[in-house]
Amino acid sequence: MKSARVILGLELAAGLVLRLLFAQTRSIQYDDAFTILLAEQPLANIVAGTAADTMPPLFYFMLHFWGMVSREMLWLRLLPTLLNLGSLVFLYLLMRDLVGRRAALWSVGLAAMSPLQIFHAQDVRMYALLAFCQIGYLWFFIRIWQHWQAHQRVLGWAGAGLVGMGTAAMYSHNLAIFGLAAPSLFLLVRRDWRLLLRLTALQLVVGLLATPWLWMIPGQVEKIQRAFWTPRPGLIEILQTLILFNASLPLPGWQMAAAAVISLQIAALLVLELARSKGEGAERGFLIAACLTPPVVMFLVSYVMRPIFVTRGFLISGLLYCGLCGWVIARGWPKGASAILVGLTGAAVIISLPYQMTYASFPRSPFREATAWLREQAPAGAVIVHDNKLSFFPSRVYDPTLPQKFLADEPGSHNDTLAYATQNAMNLMPEAAVETAVGDADDVFYVTFALVEAEYQTAGAAHPSLAWLEEQYQEVQQIRFNDLIIRRYQKP
Repeated sequence: MKSARVILGLELAAGLVLRLLFAQTRSIQYDDAFTILLAEQPLANIVAGTAADTMPPLFYFMLHFWGMVSREMLWLRLLPTLLNLGSLVFLYLLMRDLVGRRAALWSVGLAAMSPLQIFHAQDVRMYALLAFCQIGYLWFFIRIWQHWQAHQRVLGWAGAGLVGMGTAAMYSHNLAIFGLAAPSLFLLVRRDWRLLLRLTALQLVVGLLATPWLWMIPGQVEKIQRAFWTPRPGLIEILQTLILFNASLPLPGWQMAAAAVISLQIAALLVLELARSKGEGAERGFLIAACLTPPVVMFLVSYVMRPIFVTRGFLISGLLYCGLCGWVIARGWPKGASAILVGLTGAAVIISLPYQMTYASFPRSPFREATAWLREQAPAGAVIVHDNKLSFFPSRVYDPTLPQKFLADEPGSHNDTLAYATQNAMNLMPEAAVETAVGDADDVFYVTFALVEAEYQTAGAAHPSLAWLEEQYQEVQQIRFNDLIIRRYQKP
């Protein structure tokens, strides 16, 4: 037992190191910046902003108080990093209670080096909190279930923990319910009606406590239906999910092909070994059910409403996938399939993790460097205009006092995701057109993505803002920060 704690501590320490690599310098993206900027507002503004957006406010509240200590990126990213490491602790407890310490240690080791888990540990969003609450919820359920199976008195603290974690999950993300449904489906299949009834009573308490926010969900769902776009999931999206569970995306050239092949091999080997262990009790069934329920249900729901099949929405399944792999490895180590699974998993990490950590293109372009250049080069009276919010928000985070403007999304387009009430809560209002943003300025810096310009070229159309600027001004300078382009215009 003592040696298990030592190994667990070493795994968590290694996981912390991996999650802190480049945490200060790795660029953020629009979603991170949106979260940081909204979290800086008064609590009432956070509620108003999130109510008009698509996510509940709990993570924003946490980041609000966390950010009072420092605005340094390393500090801000430490919050989701600690939540992710907390998820690894719950993964250990869950696997230990279900299939033993050896499998639990393997599971945590795999999750500690998982590119997917590392990515969302550095992502200043609510997904690490969501997974932490969901896996905590599952562990409390297992404690209840195991005492029930042993005909022992159900632990009151486990019930309170389940309610607390379930409620926190509901205030973390609107897709939380898909990760909370697995225990009910598990008991339904087992026809354990009495425990299912007790679990349903606890879930009703969760629903009651989440009621103040549940009133907001229909409006947020309507916004998702109207403004957001994701493709209906099919074989490609399933393959992408498998790759993300084992490696990362995007990847270049041969790394992409290798990651796809390795991910398919790992999945096939895992399915084969799980099929061979079909006589090993309900624990295996629970792990499979808990792992598959969120993605399968979200896949099916995506054919009823606007698609919601996004891997970050079922990060809990990525953790449980590590759990299943850890269990298979522990059963046969160091022979046969176990050794092959370890080798394949290690290869996937080596192929993908360095690229993931050093990636510096859209949507994680070098905003810090670009903003520092603008601060140094833009004279007093010059106007800095961003083609859209995707570059403005990160730049605002890196330099809040630098005067900058951004253009509004085309109304009704799939990019039109920033609600007016949220803009008002953040006091960040876009300009309707480049003409109004520029005014009568003699010196203009215009920021855009190479990707956006390429899209216009592919469509055989001129970029309207650039076309207007070229009519009214003379381009005197152009500088690139990877795929982020800054053009300087002056009146002739």
